[in-house]
Amino acid sequence: MPETAEQYRNRMLGNLKNEDPLKVQAATPQKLVRLLKGVPKAKLRKRPAPGKWSIHEIVMHMADTEIVYGFRIRLILGAPGATLIGFDQDQWVTALHYDKRDTATALDQFAALRKATVAMLKTITPEQWKHSGLHSERGQESVETTVSMMGGHDINHLAQIERILKPAKSQ
Repeated sequence: MPETAEQYRNRMLGNLKNEDPLKVQAATPQKLVRLLKGVPKAKLRKRPAPGKWSIHEIVMHMADTEIVYGFRIRLILGAPGATLIGFDQDQWVTALHYDKRDTATALDQFAALRKATVAMLKTITPEQWKHSGLHSERGQESVETTVSMMGGHDINHLAQIERILKPAKSQ
């Protein structure tokens, strides 16, 4: 049974535990670089199981998701109450040709976009953290909730990559 929107939100927020979401987000690009250092291209692109994403696909997803989250936050800040459209992440793997794209380029894209988003978030007022938009699948979401979900999303995918790499590192 697929995860509901509420279950997804709770899982992402739960990943944070007591960590500061901005600190998690600021640290994620370098954590990704360290995890991927020296990993052969074939290992990056090998799916761990049918229907599961490869490390390459995870990195592509993180880069594309950073565009979405960064835009959603900016949309909320510029037009509180704005509609935030969901997307089918699995469809993007095919539609955006992840198989034809380069992992290192996606990692660079992610790092640059993340740096810009974190820098912008450090400038917003306490009132702006409470501004919200209406997500098409999850309902009302504030900037604060969105940023926390981004931090939990990072933790989720870093752990996913670590699990994929673990057997290779223990051999």
